[in-house]
Amino acid sequence: MLSLWACSVCFGDPSSPLTKGLLAGVLFLLAVVLAVLGGIGWTAFVWRRRAKAGGHGSF
Repeated sequence: MLSLWACSVCFGDPSSPLTKGLLAGVLFLLAVVLAVLGGIGWTAFVWRRRAKAGGHGSF
């Protein structure tokens, strides 16, 4: 009879290196998404500020 075992992530071992690596990967990807969205928001803010000032601003 074939016996299947779940990996430590699926099984729920919080002290496993695999679980810790998965958590670190998720947090890293979340930080990347937030950095990209922050950059887009900052660009929109600068463009709005320049438009209100009536000039092109300096680069």
